[in-house]
Amino acid sequence: MSGCVAAPILAPAAFSAGGDLVKAGTVRLGGATYRTFGLPLAEVHQATRKTLDGLGFPPPEEKTVEERVILYAQGVDRTVRIDLQPITPGMTQMRVFVRKKSFAKDLATASELVAQTELRLAPADERQAQRRVSDRRSK
Repeated sequence: MSGCVAAPILAPAAFSAGGDLVKAGTVRLGGATYRTFGLPLAEVHQATRKTLDGLGFPPPEEKTVEERVILYAQGVDRTVRIDLQPITPGMTQMRVFVRKKSFAKDLATASELVAQTELRLAPADERQAQRRVSDRRSK
């Protein structure tokens, strides 16, 4: 069939309220990109640090405020802030803010940091989901 062009498949992507194309499970709100993982804070924290390192960021400055871990990293013309907050012992929310020196928001870089962390966590996240399914079956 020459002349036919197949439409790209968008799953598992979705359009956010602002019309942005984002991966399912990732939300953009108020200049930040959010993702919740079904994993403990320690695992998400470790993966986030490895992601920053793998992308060439210098070691981030870290602060712990109550149960939340906040990482600050510097890129070329950008400041990154990543908040990791436990929701339950087995669930952690990641919130990423990226600002350019001009104070403009950089949602593309924030989204990529979330996506790269998600890739790093994918095998662990899949194992956790399988454990939950098998726990339900055994009851």
